[in-house]
Amino acid sequence: MGNHVLIVDDEMGIRELLTEILEDEGYTVSVCANADEARQARLLARPDAVLLDIWMPGCDGVTLLKEWASSGLLTMPVVMMSGHATIDTAVEATRIGAFDF
Repeated sequence: MGNHVLIVDDEMGIRELLTEILEDEGYTVSVCANADEARQARLLARPDAVLLDIWMPGCDGVTLLKEWASSGLLTMPVVMMSGHATIDTAVEATRIGAFDF
């Protein structure tokens, strides 16, 4: 895996914590607070990996994952994150193409 990780999460504290951890390990990190920002970031650059929250206002992470998969933009591993998801959501996300949940 390369060193550019895109974090997509609506909670600033989670974005900050993950950024600090990953940067300490030598990764370059970009952050987005919602699906609209993530769409734009993905069009500008191809991250080496994405950490994608499921529960976000507006467009949720599973919907964004589906968009990337159907448009050929799911060219990097995506790890779905959630503190509230169900097993069904995890199965759906991995079926769509998520690397892990």
